[in-house]
Amino acid sequence: MTYVLTWLALMILLALTCASSYFPMGPWNTIANMGISCAKALLIAIFFMHLKNAGALLRIAAFTGLVFLAILFGLSWTDYATRQISPAPWQDPAA
Repeated sequence: MTYVLTWLALMILLALTCASSYFPMGPWNTIANMGISCAKALLIAIFFMHLKNAGALLRIAAFTGLVFLAILFGLSWTDYATRQISPAPWQDPAA
């Protein structure tokens, strides 16, 4: 029964994700979709990956994966944030 309820919650969150693309929320659309995706990832980690009743070593391994993912996103963001917009060599710089 737990798997069915989890699946139902994931389907509702999926419908919310699809429905949010039809509402003009501006930059809040990205924030809302990131929140929904985090909720879906949390449901999958707790119920399908059995982290709710897992031992300490498995929880540490899952947490370590999240830390490395955060490091990856952080380093990618620093690369993106320090880039300057420069036109291609064949484009007019004044354009």
